[in-house]
Amino acid sequence: MNSLRKSYVFLGVLACVASAKVPPAHAAAPQEAGAKADPSVRQISEADVISLSIRNNPDLASAWLTEKQAGYAVRAEEARYPFVLAANAGYTHSSQPSLARDSSGGTSVVVGTRDSFVIGSSLSKDFSTGTSVSLSVQGERSTTSRAVGPLVTAGAAGTGYSLSTRLSLVQPILRGAGTRIGLAGLRAAELDLNAQRQGRERVASEVVRDALTSYWELWYASQALGIEQSARAFAIAQRNDADARRAQGALSPADVLAFDTRVASLDEQVTSAELTELQRGLELAQVLGVDASASHWRATGNPAEQSVPSVAEVERKLREQSPELEELQARLAAAEQRAQVAGDAYRPRLDLEGYVELRGLGSGSPAPAFAQVGTLGAPGAYVGLVFEAPLNGGREQTEVETARVNVQLARNQLDAARSRIRLAAARLVAQVEAAKARRTAAEQTVAIAERQLEAERARFALGASTPIQVQQAEDSVRTARLRVARAKVDQVQAALALEHSVGDLAARHPAPAPSK
Repeated sequence: MNSLRKSYVFLGVLACVASAKVPPAHAAAPQEAGAKADPSVRQISEADVISLSIRNNPDLASAWLTEKQAGYAVRAEEARYPFVLAANAGYTHSSQPSLARDSSGGTSVVVGTRDSFVIGSSLSKDFSTGTSVSLSVQGERSTTSRAVGPLVTAGAAGTGYSLSTRLSLVQPILRGAGTRIGLAGLRAAELDLNAQRQGRERVASEVVRDALTSYWELWYASQALGIEQSARAFAIAQRNDADARRAQGALSPADVLAFDTRVASLDEQVTSAELTELQRGLELAQVLGVDASASHWRATGNPAEQSVPSVAEVERKLREQSPELEELQARLAAAEQRAQVAGDAYRPRLDLEGYVELRGLGSGSPAPAFAQVGTLGAPGAYVGLVFEAPLNGGREQTEVETARVNVQLARNQLDAARSRIRLAAARLVAQVEAAKARRTAAEQTVAIAERQLEAERARFALGASTPIQVQQAEDSVRTARLRVARAKVDQVQAALALEHSVGDLAARHPAPAPSK
């Protein structure tokens, strides 16, 4: 009877070994078997991370504002040469004492008064060539108590009217001459806007890269928690089975104690994995700029297999569309543009000036004044040169040298970035290849470890192995699965670094331009 009972126990153990398989690692939402879903756990996907990072990240918001400022600077330069309308009006009352002969043949002091009303307007415009043109019109009504000047005739007091119109032109010959100077501000502003736009795209790519890197770290923490929970659930099932076998006399109490120790150890691992997942979730929330203190984030999805481009392809993309290179090129162009006009404000000034004017004068009525102007009765003209030069040219030379240094600095930065292209291409490709190779090796290790565990459990059922050896085989499976998850994350993070460097990440997830 004792032999028959042992045979039944042995057959039951074999049936248990045949039916029990090592549970796979849980996906992104690990849950204990039969446990209710935690309402504080928030599932977050890769698409959610991209959307939140673009919408909430303060660095990207600052880049948007900087680009917006550059856009306003361009609009200001475009409106730099408007038509300017000016108008003036005034009233003047003056008294002037003078000597006059009285009726007795002597002299006396008399005081004459003059009231003048003046109104005028002008329309002027500056051009990008440096030319300044203005048209002005002025009219005056003067009333005198004595015959003063040409306003009245026949030596009698009265009211006079004058009208004048002048067309003036100023053309710089040295300082500020030509569109090279006049449009320099607009060209520099446009280049600055392009540089800020490239900078925004680079920042957006960095933000998405950093957010996704944190997201996949959270994904690994979620996977590790699922693996640890699965291992603990399996260990509890084994402990229960071992306890049943102890009750039947097939195992000793010491063997059951080994399974109890295993469950306690895995409880510690699960607690540590839960804390790690919580920490990774908070770190991701900080990167995204959101508050996650009231929820427990858990990553979903699964990293896709990444293709490995050639070094030549990566090098070509780095040269053609690297956000860093494009931004440095734009900054170099802006520095070169400023160097072309550096010191112009301190150069000698030589301006050609001229005007033509028409005048009219009327006594007692404004009509003669208008008629005289209309018939070109009193024309006038002027042409001349104005020269001005600083006696010390140190300020101009300092501006020029500073601009040259800025150009050289920008060029050195661009050259340094270009010189790193080949090394960067090889390094980025090597990182992706290494992560892919480790993932393949880890997946093979998992398959081998699972077969080894099955064999060890079969040997234990036959009495040829110990609980410690079975647990060591289970640990090998667990750690191998953790290495697979780690290799997946390393591979996708290496691919993210490569896509950011060559500009593919910015092209696939473009940040919207700031609103006008």
